[in-house]
Amino acid sequence: MADEHEKDTKHDPMDVASFPVAGAVETGENPKGNEPMTERQAAELRQLCETHDEPMDAELTQDQAEARIEALKKM
Repeated sequence: MADEHEKDTKHDPMDVASFPVAGAVETGENPKGNEPMTERQAAELRQLCETHDEPMDAELTQDQAEARIEALKKM
């Protein structure tokens, strides 16, 4: 019986690794999506805003900038 109890108290090392390891993204989200927009995005957004006489928000994230660019392209 002691041997059986001993087996129950031992843990598989992989059971402990239920958290992101080495900065891995668990949720499937874009890890760069929350970073400031790129220079390429800023240039494209600036051009589209001028073309459509829309205000330019220079503080957008990469994901926000991409969404705004797509919306302005559809105008």
